[in-house]
Formats: sequence, C-alpha cells, structure tokens
Amino acid sequence: MLWVKSSSFREKIYYIIIALFMAFPVIDYILRDILPIPLISSLWDEMLLAGGLMLVCIRLIFGSPRRSTRITKQIFVLILIGLAYLTLDLISLSVNLEGFRAVFQYMFVFFIGFYLIDRPEHIKSLLALAVITGSLIGLYGIYQWIIKVPMPSGWVDTTEAVKTRAFSIIGSPNALGSQMAMLAPVALGLFMEEKNLLKKSLWLAMAAVMAACLVFTGSRGAWLAFAGAIGLLGVIYDRRILFLGIAGAVAAVLFVPAVTERVTYLFTPEYMMKSAQSGRISRWLDAYDQMRNSPLFGAGLGHYGGAVARRTYSVPYTDNYYLKTMAEMGLLGVTMFFWLILGSLKEGYNAIKKLSSPGLKYMAAGMLGGLSVIALHNFVENIFEIPYLNTYFWLVAGLLASLPFAATRMGGGPVD
Repeated sequence: MLWVKSSSFREKIYYIIIALFMAFPVIDYILRDILPIPLISSLWDEMLLAGGLMLVCIRLIFGSPRRSTRITKQIFVLILIGLAYLTLDLISLSVNLEGFRAVFQYMFVFFIGFYLIDRPEHIKSLLALAVITGSLIGLYGIYQWIIKVPMPSGWVDTTEAVKTRAFSIIGSPNALGSQMAMLAPVALGLFMEEKNLLKKSLWLAMAAVMAACLVFTGSRGAWLAFAGAIGLLGVIYDRRILFLGIAGAVAAVLFVPAVTERVTYLFTPEYMMKSAQSGRISRWLDAYDQMRNSPLFGAGLGHYGGAVARRTYSVPYTDNYYLKTMAEMGLLGVTMFFWLILGSLKEGYNAIKKLSSPGLKYMAAGMLGGLSVIALHNFVENIFEIPYLNTYFWLVAGLLASLPFAATRMGGGPVD
C-alpha cells in the first residue's frame, strides 16, 4: 500500500485512526456480538474519537495545517446552541445530556477527517476500505435474501407478499440500505478515477454488489435517497448521470419485482390509511404538533422522536430526523441543523470545483453522492441515530472538504 511505503510514522497513525472508523460496522459487530469485552465493546468508538481529537488538537497547536473551512465554524455554532439548550431544563439534565451526546458527538469526526489527512492517495485508500467493507457486508445481505432468512413480521405490512429483507450483520434493513446507497456512488467514483483495468472492474463489481443488496433490503427510503442523490449529481455535475439514473430507476420499477411491489404499495389506499393512523404520516404529524407546543426551543434534547426518548419516555421514533430535531429543538434548532447539513453539501460541491484533476473530481463526486444519500434518507428515517452511519457522513464530509488542500499539497495530480 502507498501509505506504508511513503508515509511518515505520524501520517500512518492518522491513517490508522480513520481506517478504524471506516471499518466501524465490522469492528462494532465483532466487539458487541462475537467477542464482547467489558467497557471496550460499548466505548471503543468514543475512545477512538477522543484519541483522534487529541491528535487534531496537537496538530493544530504544533503543526498548523494550512487549511480552513466554514463547516468548522458552523459545527461550533450549533454545538454552542446545543449547550444552551441544556440549561433550559435542569430537572431533566441527565436526559438532556444523553440527547446532546446523541446529536452532537459524531459531528466531531468531521475534524478528524478534515485535519489529519494530507495525501489524496490516503483518501482514496480510506474510501477503498469503506467500499470493500460495504461490499462484504452487502454480499452477506444478498446471501440472506437468497436463502430467505426469517425476519420480524413488523418489517413489512401484512398485506405485502415480501418474504424476506436483507439486513446482513447490521440488524436493520433500512440502515443496511442506507449504507449500500451511500457507498455505491463512492465505488462508482473510484471506478471512474481508476486507470488500471483490473482494479476498475473490481470497483464496478463492488458497486453492483451494493446496488443489488440495496434492492434486497426492501428499504424504500434508501431507494428514494439513492435516486435523489443520483439526480442531484446529474444536475450539478454531469447530465449523463441524470439520464442514466432515470433509466435505471424506471427499469428497476418495471422489471424488478421486489422494487415494483414495494414502490407501488406506497400509492395504495391501504398504505395511506395505515400510515395516517399509526405509521410515518401519523408520527410526522405528531412531531409537528409537538413543535407547536414550544415552537422556538422544542421539547428539549432527548425528549422526543429518537433513541433517547424511546428508552426514557417510550416515545416512538419519528422516522424523520429533521422532524425529530424540530420537535426537540424547535424552529431555531432545526433551522441551524439544516444550515449545517446544507453547508456540508455545498462545501463538497465547492471541493469538486476546486480540483483540477479529472480523476479526483470523479472521486469527489462519488463522495458528494454518498453524503447526499444520507442527507436525503434522513427525511424518512432517523439515520443519524445510527452511530456508524452518522460517523460515515461526517468523516466523508471532512475528507471531501480536505481533498482540495491535499491535492494542492501534492501538486494536484491524479491518484494512481
């Protein structure tokens, strides 16, 4: 590997920290389900985050990397607002603190991705690790679908004929679908960037594996987010991507039975009635009503629509992270959160424009596509409630924002 041959010891340490984050779902599965270790199994990601941030602080104090981004300021502004929210309800301070951690902890991963990587080839290698990890997870999901692994009855409506949904080692078809939808554009970016025919074929094969697994998850939200991300890339980057995406989406709906049934069911009276009574539409309206009770500041961190509220108050998931944020933090909080998410996507788009190498542009476009998937999927799921997907989003956002600086440092040439 390039980083082993040409990197300093310091750069290798930085690389290893981020590589462990890229392997997050596999490490977490091993430590929690196969080889549980007291404290380590539940705190390993927090310890890794703390170690990475310590390295960032040391580098900023003594190394002073020559780079800056408005996203760091936006994150700090939102965190300060979150800290202010803690003072609004001191009676439920423990719940507030847990809610604060759930919302803001993973944003700090952005700083690790942005400040610790200086070489484009390191970024490529880290993305490759995430894609390989995702492909292996996806292969297992495809295997589950082929052998029709039993699934909980609540994963499909009783009127649907779906027999199984892939969930791999993740345990949730919606989370798995989001991961596959995020990493498939990244794999396609690596495919377009690659010059070696064998490696090019491998990246394309991995993208195909993750696309197939995405279908077998039966996650309509992930499908829609993937289609939306492809459409967004087509509009802002290359219209050919848009046309191919439309053709692929139409073909999937028309000729893939698993997609046809799940998508067409969305437009049936049965779905609309059940969704309005106790499904997504009902939970979205409840979140809106909760915001109306306290429109400016909301119910408080950890008090509505997420994992903390479910554990503490038995409140169901909102299945829309932005409405969950609106219910908990009011119009002020959700506005600032949107400001940060849109700022991250805009920074990714600006990174593409700053790059001169066509290969790096393709790689960056794949990263932006992956970020767009997560941002869009949060409209119909609480994707940021899933630690590894939240980590992936902010880590890739940081790496993408750092790519123009890394390319300039190395002369801006293509990655081999």
